[in-house]
Amino acid sequence: MFDRRLFHIQSMRAVMAVGLLLGVSACGDTSSNWEPQDMFAAPTEQKLDDRYRAMIDFKALARDDAGKEYAAGPTATVIGAVEDAVAMCNQANAQGCKAVRVGLTWVDGLDQAAIESVITSYRDTMTAEAYQAAGQGNMGAANWLAYHYAVRGENLQEAERLAKQALQVAPDDPGALDTYGLILYRQGRYAEAEEIFIRVNKAMPTAEHIAHFADNALAMGKTEMARAAYQRALQAGAGPVLSQTIQKRLLALDLQDGANSK
Repeated sequence: MFDRRLFHIQSMRAVMAVGLLLGVSACGDTSSNWEPQDMFAAPTEQKLDDRYRAMIDFKALARDDAGKEYAAGPTATVIGAVEDAVAMCNQANAQGCKAVRVGLTWVDGLDQAAIESVITSYRDTMTAEAYQAAGQGNMGAANWLAYHYAVRGENLQEAERLAKQALQVAPDDPGALDTYGLILYRQGRYAEAEEIFIRVNKAMPTAEHIAHFADNALAMGKTEMARAAYQRALQAGAGPVLSQTIQKRLLALDLQDGANSK
């Protein structure tokens, strides 16, 4: 089974070198939240498919003014981990919430532009590694790269090719199917996406999968179906960022209903 949230990567030195060029001290003290081996593990003696069988467990750390830390991850995307960490801090009604570590790189004290550069460096390195592995026949990497493109709404034709390539190997895998459904949704092929998301949620109704179905239903004008699915996604344990997004969409639906009733 593919899991796009895990994808072991070999470019730790390259990423840390970029961090040093940015004036960021790469992490030596990993604190009690996680260890370096939780972030990167790619023994060279393992086969390619073992090294690249899943996407990196990407993690991030936020801190409030009182010094309390909020660890988030693993997640499928770099920015997703950072957003989750800050959102966890905000949900605790803490003051001064900010990202202090991205992956293994401390960013505490850096301005927004420098932090974004660190995020971009990680993302670009991970994408390059996934592209290489996918080209060498690793379907886990192909699935993650397709999902990465779908989330960003870019290279959708290439994303569809990669997703279909992954589905040829594992046609019933929920993660690979969800990736394909998300690509169809991004392309505006809502009826096709709906069929895929129904299959996904029959097999694995996670909060993220249910939310994808809800987004697609909303795009099709099926507002009541979308509302019910969003509420179910919240009940399924949506993370802080996804939860906030869903709540905003439910509020928008409520406001729309109020306007229509006048």
